[in-house]
Amino acid sequence: MTEQELARLAEAQRICDDLLEPNAERVDQSGLVPRENLESLAAAGLADGTFGGDAFRRGLVEALCGACGTTYFVLIQHLGSCGQLANSANPSLRERFLAEMITGKHYVGVGFGHLRRPQPMLRATPVDGGWLLNGTAPWVTGWPVLSATIYGAHLPDDKHIYLYVPATLSAHQRVSAPLPLCAMNATETVEATLTDLFVPESDWVRDSSPEQLAASDTANLCNNVAPMFGVTQGSIRLLRQLATKKPFPVLAQAADALESELAQCRERCFTLADGDRSALDWREQALQARAWAIELGVRAAHTGVAAASGGANSLDHPAQRRMREAMFYTLFQQTSEILQGTVARLARLGSD
Repeated sequence: MTEQELARLAEAQRICDDLLEPNAERVDQSGLVPRENLESLAAAGLADGTFGGDAFRRGLVEALCGACGTTYFVLIQHLGSCGQLANSANPSLRERFLAEMITGKHYVGVGFGHLRRPQPMLRATPVDGGWLLNGTAPWVTGWPVLSATIYGAHLPDDKHIYLYVPATLSAHQRVSAPLPLCAMNATETVEATLTDLFVPESDWVRDSSPEQLAASDTANLCNNVAPMFGVTQGSIRLLRQLATKKPFPVLAQAADALESELAQCRERCFTLADGDRSALDWREQALQARAWAIELGVRAAHTGVAAASGGANSLDHPAQRRMREAMFYTLFQQTSEILQGTVARLARLGSD
């Protein structure tokens, strides 16, 4: 990483230590998007999704997920949207919104995870001057803080289109009450229903296809593991705290063992992520590494629950929150291949 990246990552860790983690249980139970957290991160330049390389972004995600999953999950939608606009072939869209997006003054969410589903949920029909959107985007995170959403939709030829839509409620754009989630309920994630919503050509972001989405998912097999590494790191910190309060050497031993395994898993995943994806066995190795990262995060969080004893039953205990967040990240950007690899790893299929 560059000196600037290291400095910004150090500031992110300071905010995580001083603000996000100490308030994570309160945020988790509040049911409200943590605006103070988002504002503090934006003031440190951390709402800029165009900044930094892969190593910086992985470090930022791990730090955030080790501190407060809710804050991470709202922010990551916006960071991804910054990248979408920065890489768009529509200069007008960039000029209108990107400058305020990277300072955190203009939050933009996403609504395109449904494109991985077998049946189209949101369709875009070309009309004079733009497109009409009809259907449902089942997951739009952080709605109360959003100025806009980038929706992904199927075109009549089943290719994909991504469109920028202001977060304005109307007869054409309606949202549900926040979905009741067992983890990260405070992200205020909603379901958006679009009915003949006109999007002008000036708000086009990009075109894509199912094949390109699949290629992107493959490329990110080992890039999207940092959330689980954050959960693991947070669980290790909890174990070390508990080791100072309970007379059981096994707690510190468990923390040491998990920390060693985390370092090995991190090195394996990112070596593959940065490696030659044309190798014949790369995909299989990447799937195995992704499943390892998922299993490690779940196991570390479960270890924290066991070490916390009965206190972990309380909704405001960090061990329970991390266990729920580990479940959430197990499903994050899950494809059918990741599902199968994860189940096989958890059930120890094929192992001696």
